[in-house]
Amino acid sequence: MKKLIWPINLITLKKIHSTNQYAKKYIYNNKYNWIVIWTMNQTKGIGMDKNLWHTEKRKNLTFSIVFKPIKTLHVKKIYITNLVISNAIHKTLSKCYNRNNKEKIWIKWPNDIIINNKKIGGILIENSIFSKKIHTIIVGIGLNVFQKQFQKEWNASSLKEIFNLNLDLDSLFYKIIYFFQKEYLLFTIHGEKFIRDYYINHLYLKDKTSIFYIYKTNHYISGTIRTITDQGFLVIESNKRLYFFYHKEIKFLIL
Repeated sequence: MKKLIWPINLITLKKIHSTNQYAKKYIYNNKYNWIVIWTMNQTKGIGMDKNLWHTEKRKNLTFSIVFKPIKTLHVKKIYITNLVISNAIHKTLSKCYNRNNKEKIWIKWPNDIIINNKKIGGILIENSIFSKKIHTIIVGIGLNVFQKQFQKEWNASSLKEIFNLNLDLDSLFYKIIYFFQKEYLLFTIHGEKFIRDYYINHLYLKDKTSIFYIYKTNHYISGTIRTITDQGFLVIESNKRLYFFYHKEIKFLIL
């Protein structure tokens, strides 16, 4: 499947520390949009909060997309790209590989992909901002496809282990880009609420009592995820009160 809404300028690299880091040289590029950097061997990928993203050579998808928003995005709406790419990957896996809804696929706030309580993918988004508007967006995607060995503390798995299908990295790569472009197009047509509703409906642990660690107060709380706000804050209900958190303020404890 190589059907796309907008053409991409594909750069393939045999080996690179980080596709997101490499992508930064294209932030001020005005000649092309939708530049994609893809490698089969990312050696020092970075995830959220500067955590290393561990990946085995030629067994996973690791790539970054550089694009300039068609619809002007104010810095207060910086979270929208999280919704668009998270929804896109969720729809790719749900519609192409999980058609009978056998597995439980979720989006873990803000942008991890969870299947059967195991992490199979992560997203790192970096924005270039000018005059309180988002000028250029870099979306880094890491997806475990064939990898089998994971350290226990990662709580991770791969698409091959879960779906047990004959997967093709090239096909999966183009499907994700297509669904990403399609979800972004839907956002430009239907607006923020349209994509936020889908995201909330597939939010991991929503309406379930869970344990969270609060960095600011250095203690744990028991609470229930209710929704996200129109600025991307996670809303947790605890002791009949609502609390609002940004992604660097709270940690999920998977029991």
